Amino acid sequence: MNIWAIIPLATSIVYLVLLLFISQQAQKRANKLFAYYIGIAAFWSFSSFMLHLDGVTDSQTLLWNQILVVALVWALIAYYHFIKVYTKQKSNRGLFAGYLILIVIAVFSFSGNVVDYAEVREGLLNYSLGNSLFFIIAISLTFAAAIFIRLFKKYRASTDPIDRNRTAYLLAGWSVLVVLTLTNAIPAWRGLPLDHIGNLINAFIISYAISRFHLLNIRMVVRRGLAYAILALFIVSVSVLYVRFGYSFFEGQSMITTISVSTIFILLLVFAARPLTRLLEVNIDRLFYQTTYDVRQALLSFSDKMGNILDLDELAKELLPSVVGTLKISKTDLLFQDNQSGDFVVAYSYPEPDEEDESKFVLSPDNPIITWLDKNNNALYLDNIDNIPELTGLWQEEKKQLEKSGLGMLYPIKNRDKLVSILSLGKKESQSPYSYEDMQLLNLIGSQAGIIIENAMLYQQAETRANTDELTGLLNHRAFHERIEEEIARGSRFGGSFSLIMMDIDLFKTYNDIYGHLAGDQILRKVGRYLESCIRSIDLPFRYGGEEFAVILPEARLDDAYKVAERIRKTIESQTSSRSMPITLSLGVGNWPNDGVMKEEVIGIADDALYRAKQTGRNRTCLSSDVLKPETSLIGVELESKPRALSIIYALAATVDAKDSYTYGHSKKVSEYAVALSENLKIPQDKLNNIRAASLLHDIGKVGVPDSILNKKEPLTDEEWNPIRGHPKLGVEILRHVMDLAHCLPAILHHHEHYDGSGYPSGLKGDKIPLEARILSVADSYDAMTSPRPYREQLSMEDAVKELKRCAGKQFDPEIVDMFCDTILPKQHKRIEKK
Repeated sequence: MNIWAIIPLATSIVYLVLLLFISQQAQKRANKLFAYYIGIAAFWSFSSFMLHLDGVTDSQTLLWNQILVVALVWALIAYYHFIKVYTKQKSNRGLFAGYLILIVIAVFSFSGNVVDYAEVREGLLNYSLGNSLFFIIAISLTFAAAIFIRLFKKYRASTDPIDRNRTAYLLAGWSVLVVLTLTNAIPAWRGLPLDHIGNLINAFIISYAISRFHLLNIRMVVRRGLAYAILALFIVSVSVLYVRFGYSFFEGQSMITTISVSTIFILLLVFAARPLTRLLEVNIDRLFYQTTYDVRQALLSFSDKMGNILDLDELAKELLPSVVGTLKISKTDLLFQDNQSGDFVVAYSYPEPDEEDESKFVLSPDNPIITWLDKNNNALYLDNIDNIPELTGLWQEEKKQLEKSGLGMLYPIKNRDKLVSILSLGKKESQSPYSYEDMQLLNLIGSQAGIIIENAMLYQQAETRANTDELTGLLNHRAFHERIEEEIARGSRFGGSFSLIMMDIDLFKTYNDIYGHLAGDQILRKVGRYLESCIRSIDLPFRYGGEEFAVILPEARLDDAYKVAERIRKTIESQTSSRSMPITLSLGVGNWPNDGVMKEEVIGIADDALYRAKQTGRNRTCLSSDVLKPETSLIGVELESKPRALSIIYALAATVDAKDSYTYGHSKKVSEYAVALSENLKIPQDKLNNIRAASLLHDIGKVGVPDSILNKKEPLTDEEWNPIRGHPKLGVEILRHVMDLAHCLPAILHHHEHYDGSGYPSGLKGDKIPLEARILSVADSYDAMTSPRPYREQLSMEDAVKELKRCAGKQFDPEIVDMFCDTILPKQHKRIEKK
C-alpha cells in the first residue's frame, strides 16, 4: 500500500467514526442530514482509497474513477443539503437542481462518457475527464459558492457567540476542502489525492467543532456508544465461548437437540440484552457525571417528584439546589411577577445571598428582556445582549444591573405560551459555555415546571383570597380566628403572651346614609391602609366584619398595645376625616392570658372594652381593666359565679397538653366524653360540673414527669413507672390550694383505681371508688386507646369498645362501660357485644 492510498483510507475511517457517533443521536433533521453528508464523504474517500491500491487492474481503476466522480459530486450536493437546513433556507430549487445534476453525471459516468481513461502508475493516478472536467468544475464552483454565501450570511446574522464560532469552523473546513479539491484541475497535481487531504482536514475541523461547540451532543454519543460497544463485546465473547465449547458438546447429538439448545441460548441473550444495556448505561453515566449523577437524576424526575407540590417555597427548595449542583454553576434565582407592580422580582435564590448583596435585580414588564423572553422560547445569554437587535433599547443602568448580578443566562418558564416565571442561572464554575446536554435538561425542566409553578401560584392565590378581605386587602374574619387560635397554641406551648385590639368606626352607618356606600367603601380602604402603616411587621391586622377591625400584637403587653391603639386612633382621625364629617375610631384592648385563656374570653373582653369606649363618648381607647369581665362561663352553673376558676382550669389544662405532644388535646376530648357519659347517667348538675373540671385537669400531675418518660417508645422500667403512678397525688398537691377546685380532687386522685382493687394510688375497689373517678377512668382509657402513642398504634373505635368490654369488672365499672358504649356507639353496641 502506497502513501497516497493511506490518506483517503485515514479520511474514510475518521468519517466512519464520526458517522457512528452521529447516527445514535440523529433525531433532528439537521443532524440526520449531517450524518448523511458524513456517510457520503466517507464513501468518497473510500473510493479514492480503492483507486490508489496497488495491484488494481485497469478496468477496475476505470470503474473506481467513475465511482469517484459521482461520489465527489454527491458529497458536494449532500453538504449543500445539510447547509441549507443548518442555515434555515426555505427554497428547494437549488437542491432539486443539484440532485438532478447528480443523476445526470451518474448516468453519463457509468455509461463511459465522463472518464476517458484512468490508470495508476507508481502509486500515482493518471486520468482524463475530457470536456466533462469543465462541466464538473463549473457545477462544483457554483454549489461551493452557494455554500460559502449561506454560511457567511448565517455567521453575520447570528447573535449567539457559540453559533457564530461553530459556523466559522464550518466555513474554515469547507474552504480548505474546496481549495485542495480544485487542485484536480491542475494537470501537474491531478494524480495526487490532495482533495482527500483537504477532506481529512475538514473531518478534523468538524470533529473539533462537534466537541467544542456542540454541533452534536458528543458526551451522550460517547456514553451510549461505549455502552453498546461493551454490550456487543459481551455478546460476541459469549457467542464465541458457546461455539467453542458447544462444538464438542453437540458432537453426536441429534439435530433437534442442537437447534433447541441454540434457540434457548439466543433467546437468553435477547432477553438479557435490554436490562444489561440499562445497567451499562447507568454505570457509564455515573462514571461520566460522578458527583452530579444523583442530582441530575432528581432533575430528570422533576415532574414525578414535584407534581403534587402546591407550595412555592417547597418547590424552590427542591428545584434550585438541584439545578446548581447538576449544572455546576455559581447561583440560580427564581423570578415571579409581582401582583401589584407587575415587575419580575427575585423570589427565591440559591445559595441564599448576603444582606449586603447587590446582585438582585428587577425586570419591569415593559423591559425589552421580558418582551424577548415572552416572544421566544429560547434561553437568553446575557453576554450576547449587545448582538440582539430587540435588546438595543436597554438603558445603560439596566445593563450595569445585569452585569452586577453575575448571571450567565435567563431561561423563560412558560405554560400555554404564557411567561409564568424566569429561571436565572449563574456562570459555570469552569467558565465554559452551557452544553447541549445542559440545555436539554433545562428544556425538560422548563416544560414540566411551567404547569407546576402556575398551579402552585393559582393555589397560593386561592388560599390568599380565602383569607383576605377583597375590599381592604386585610386578612378577613376567617383568618382572624385561625391566627388567634395559633397564637394561643403557641403561647400555651412555648410561653409568652399577645394583645388584641378591637376597633370600630364611629357613626359609620350615618356616614353611609349621608354620602353613600361607595364613599363608605373608600373610608374602609383608607382605614385598612393606615392601620397597616401604624403597626409592626409582625403584627396582624384584620377586617373583623362590617366597619369593625382588629389587630393581634404578638409578645405585646397591655400598656404597649394601648400605645399602638392610640397611634392608630390619632392617625385615622387626622388622615381620614372626609368632607364635613370627621372619621374617628373607638378601640378596646385585651391581653392573653391576663384577661382569659380562652379565645372567646379574650375577644369578649376586648369587645367589651370597645363598647365601653363607645358608651363613654367614642373616639377613645379603653383597656380591659376599664370594664368588668363577663359573668359567663363554659364550665357551668357552679363556676359561673367564679370566673377565676375558669381561667385556672384552662390554663392548667393547656400546660399539660403543651408538655406532651402525643396527648395534645387529650384533656379536652376526655372532658367531652366524660360529660356526655354523665348526662346519660343522669348525674346531678353540681357533680357534672365537677366531672367536667376534673377531666380537664386529671393529668395535671404529669408536669412533674420527665419528657423522656412520657415520650418513650419502649416499655417503662419499674423505676420509670414510679413518677407515672405518682402523678395523681402530685396533681392533687398542685390543685388543693385552689379552693374553687376542691370538689374536683377525688376524681383526679382516684381516676387510675381499678374496679377489682388492683389500681393506684390507694387500691380502692368497686363502689368505694368515687363515681366521678370511675367515669373519668373509662373516658380517659377510651381516648388513650383511640389516639396515637409513641409506644403503640392507635385502635379503631370498634376495637377500643371491645377492649373496654373485655376489661369490664376488672379495670372498669361494668355498668359505666355499658352506658359509655351506648353513648359513644349506640347503634353498634349490641352487635359488638354479641361478637
